[in-house]
Amino acid sequence: DFNFDPPQLRYQYMDMNFVQFNAIANDAQGTLQFYTNGLYIANAVHDTMENGEHLNPGEFYDNMSEHGYILFQGGFVVPVPEGTGQYYFIHTDAEFSTQELSSRSSHLYCSKIDMAYNGGLGKVLEKNVAVLEDTLGLGKLTAIRHANGRDWWMVSHEYASSNYYSLIITPNGIGNMGKFSAGAPIPREGVGQSCFSPDGRFYARVNSINAVIGQFLDIFEFDRCSGILSSPLQIHIDNNVAAGLAFSPNSRFLYLSSHDLLFQYDLWSDDIEASQQLIAEYGQQWGSGPFFMAQLAPDGKIYLCTTNGVQNMHVIHQPNKPYPYCNFEQSGFALPTHNSASIPNFPNYRLGPLDGSPCDTLGLDNLSIAKYRYEQDTLDYLQVEFTDLSYYEPAEWHWDFGDNTTSQETDPVHVFPQSGTYEVCLTVSNVNGENTFCRTLSLGTVSSSEEAQEVNINVFPNPCREGVNVIISEYLPRDAKVVLYDAVGQRHKVQSVQTGWNTLRLDGLRAGIYFYEIRERDILLKSGKLVKIE
Repeated sequence: DFNFDPPQLRYQYMDMNFVQFNAIANDAQGTLQFYTNGLYIANAVHDTMENGEHLNPGEFYDNMSEHGYILFQGGFVVPVPEGTGQYYFIHTDAEFSTQELSSRSSHLYCSKIDMAYNGGLGKVLEKNVAVLEDTLGLGKLTAIRHANGRDWWMVSHEYASSNYYSLIITPNGIGNMGKFSAGAPIPREGVGQSCFSPDGRFYARVNSINAVIGQFLDIFEFDRCSGILSSPLQIHIDNNVAAGLAFSPNSRFLYLSSHDLLFQYDLWSDDIEASQQLIAEYGQQWGSGPFFMAQLAPDGKIYLCTTNGVQNMHVIHQPNKPYPYCNFEQSGFALPTHNSASIPNFPNYRLGPLDGSPCDTLGLDNLSIAKYRYEQDTLDYLQVEFTDLSYYEPAEWHWDFGDNTTSQETDPVHVFPQSGTYEVCLTVSNVNGENTFCRTLSLGTVSSSEEAQEVNINVFPNPCREGVNVIISEYLPRDAKVVLYDAVGQRHKVQSVQTGWNTLRLDGLRAGIYFYEIRERDILLKSGKLVKIE
C-alpha cells in the first residue's frame, strides 16, 4: 500500500503460481479487481473468474498448466477507454523453434473483462481474440497513453527484424495501424523487457540472448500522436542472459539490469551510449539474487525482482538522481514470502494528454495531482528529505512545512525547528489549475506509553534467518533503538532506527529464541519474541 511511508505489505495466500507472467488490474482507487499468471484469471476473492480459464492456448499452455506461464512481460491490463468497469487484457503466447533453438510469439491476443457481472467479481466476455498474427518478438508487452489522453498505444516487434507493429486501443476496440521499420535488427529474441518513459517521449527494449551473443538495448523516440518510433539507437552489451529496464520518474535516466550488473544511462546526454554508468555489481550474499525485471512504482522508486527464489527485491531509492546519488540498495525491500523472477507489469496510468499537440482533440486537460514521500535523515532526526511524486504535468511547486517556512523546490530538504507535529502541504499547479496534498508529520513527539501504543511498527520476517526488518510508519523518532536479547537476558544487538525500513542483521547469532525491544529514549514502543532459524 503506497499510501504509507514506507509502503505497507499485506500478505495473503493465493492458490496461483507465478513464473514471470504477472498482470494485475486495480480500479482508480487501487482496489484489486483481478490478476493473472497467463494461464487463468482470478477475481478479487481469489476464485477463477467466470470464463477466465485457458488463456494463451497451445503447447506452452499444456506444458505449464501447473506452474504459471513462463513468459517475461507477457501481458498487461488497461481500462477500456470510456468503458465503465471494463478492461482489456492484452497478452501473447510463446512457442519454441527446434530448428533455431529459440522462442518467439505467434499471436497477440485480447481478452475483455466486465466487472459488472457476478456481483462485481467480473466475467471474461471475450477471450483469446487474436488482434495480430505473425512471427513476433517474445513477450515484452507494455502500453502508453495516446496524446489525446484517452486511448492507448502499444508496439509489437516482429521476430529477428527491424519491423514493428503499431496498435491503438480505443473505445471501439484494438486497431492495427500497420507495420513500419525502425532501428537495427537483432539476430533472435531473448529474455528482456520493454518500457516507455513516464513522459511518453522514449521507448526502450532490451533483448538478452545469451552469454556469447550478449544483449541488445534499443532506444527510440516515440510519437504519441502517430504511434511511430524514430531516432533509433542500438547498444550492444556483452553479458549474461537476465535483463530488465525501467525509466526514472523524470524520464532522464534509463536503468538496465544485466544479471550481475546494473547500469544507468543519461537520456539528456549528447552521447547516450557513452553516458553508461555501472551503478552496482551483484554481490552473491546469502538470500539475494541477480538483477532481473524492473518496475517503477507509485512511490517513485524502482524495484527489481531476482532470477531465483528469495524473500526480497532490489531497490533504486532515488532514480531521478545521477550515480552515486540514485542510492541503489541490493536486497533493499523485504518480502514476507519467496518470489522468483516475477514482478507485476503495469503501464503508466498517470500520463495525461499531450496538451497543445495536433491530436489533443478531446478537450481533456492535465489537472496536476499533488503527492510526495519523505525520508528522515539518519543523523539529524529533524532533517527530512521530501520527494515529489506529483503527476499530470505539474509546472510549479509550493511547499508549506507547517512551521512558517515554505519552498518552491521540487524535492526540498527541510530541517524542522524542534520536536512536534507539523502539517506539511504540497501544492502543485499548471495552467489548468492547482491541487494540494497534506500529510501530518510527528517528529520525536512520543512522551508516554499511551502515545507509544499509537506508533505503527512492523517486525518481520519471523521466524527469520539472516536478518529482520523493523518498519516504522507515519512517525519520525528522535532517538529510537532496537535491542535484541537472548533467553537469559544477554544483549546481542543494539541499532538505531528511523522512520521507514530498518534492517537488523543477525549474522553470527546462533539459531534460537530471542527477544527484542524498540525504545524511543526510555519509552517502550514495541517488544516481542523473535525466532532465528538456520
